[in-house]
Amino acid sequence: MRDNPYIKRELIRRVAKYIVGRRREILAIIAALAAGKNVLLEGPPGTTKSTILRVIAKESGVPFYMVEGSADLTPQKLIGIFNPAHVLKKGYKAEYFEPGPLFRAMKEGGILYIEEFNRMSEDAANVLIRAMEEREIVVPRLGIIKAKPSFRVIAGMNPYDDIGTSRVSRAIMDRFCRLRLDYQSREEEIEIVKIRTKCGQEWLIELAVDLTRATRTHPAVKMGASVRGAIDMVLIVEYLQKLKREELKFEDIYDAAVLALSSKIWMKDPDKTPEDIIKELLEEILKRKSHNSSKKNRGFFRNEYIEEKLRDEIEYLLYLSKVSPLRASLLLENNIPDLLGHGMTNNEINVLELYSRTYSYLRRKQKYLAKKYATGLILRITSRSIHKHLGGKIITDSFDWDSDDIDLDRTLEELVERGTLDIQHLKVYKRDRRDRLYALIIDRSFSMSGIKIIIAAIVAASLAYATPWNRYSIIAFNTEIEFIKKALE
Repeated sequence: MRDNPYIKRELIRRVAKYIVGRRREILAIIAALAAGKNVLLEGPPGTTKSTILRVIAKESGVPFYMVEGSADLTPQKLIGIFNPAHVLKKGYKAEYFEPGPLFRAMKEGGILYIEEFNRMSEDAANVLIRAMEEREIVVPRLGIIKAKPSFRVIAGMNPYDDIGTSRVSRAIMDRFCRLRLDYQSREEEIEIVKIRTKCGQEWLIELAVDLTRATRTHPAVKMGASVRGAIDMVLIVEYLQKLKREELKFEDIYDAAVLALSSKIWMKDPDKTPEDIIKELLEEILKRKSHNSSKKNRGFFRNEYIEEKLRDEIEYLLYLSKVSPLRASLLLENNIPDLLGHGMTNNEINVLELYSRTYSYLRRKQKYLAKKYATGLILRITSRSIHKHLGGKIITDSFDWDSDDIDLDRTLEELVERGTLDIQHLKVYKRDRRDRLYALIIDRSFSMSGIKIIIAAIVAASLAYATPWNRYSIIAFNTEIEFIKKALE
């Protein structure tokens, strides 16, 4: 029991006491930890990932170490380094070693939580394989470090984030147990805001929660705000009330909403801003509020069936487009922004297939809208699956002015060996990029239509994302060959 602090039955009850809802997820996480497994938590920001883990660590009596994943997180930063000043004076000694979070978590039997795991460099991620599989790591000049039985690695990933991220290798994923954490229910988010703000104004809490949740389903938004946005909005409105000491106007609520939510909304439509979306949604919610007879709590009814209705409509139109594309296009024309915009976060391929089957039957204006949203969808799908960071494997090399961070360990070795150090002897981290050329060859005959065109567009976009130095070509052929894009152009 002492070697496995996660196996205590009362742990679930103690953890659940501090978390609103999530009992099923808490039970699953604790069960995985008790079974000796490492866990990958996948979910957008504000879905209680780190909160749950901190409480589990506290109630289990194990240390908790949190690391922010990034392309600059090197193995040395995870494991630790020898203090350069002490090494220069007295050489390498164990007491001069400054342990990193992985080293500490292993030695103390704690939880190592790596946030934004898919932003880590491949080398840093590979360090974890031996730590998770063999439960030991080798530290040069220090020896083998073995993990205590309660040591666990937990990784967090945001599925909506496609900037600076990379695909996690199967070798690493195979060593994790994966759990997805979605946004909580409206009732649970209201309870969270009540607890965090201690606000007694029910109407304000419901307004903030409904507005925050509405940002997640707007067709122009890539990723909406988390419950943190609702918490911030309530607190700002309350202090506006205290400072103004008069009845709040729409402008006051709007300003508070912009302050709280605009930094938490990721747009996909370049023609709109977070401020536009917040104003549109706030006006819509307040308009619905006017139908409520309660003066104090007027109108914060959220339509919980919008997503389901759009999903069903897309499925029906897709079915109809296979039988009668003209009829499907007529039904689609008045609802293109909603339906195709919905596909940015749900059923992407279905929406693209619907677009490809009905495009020829749409009028000019509707074709423009459909093409605009489909282009956004293709880029979104591509960017989610392509390495969107600096690229290349991190290696140690001699100094040049385009180098990344200094490799302290290797530089110290050079200094100890030579007795002196010039700038050309500095050892630095670089990114080793392998040169490759790609060619996409497209059949442009009449057989290339519908979803085939969409797939070709996705592949072309993937090449553009994956080869930032334009080392790819796109060739189309029918009776003749045409270069749409030549390599190195």
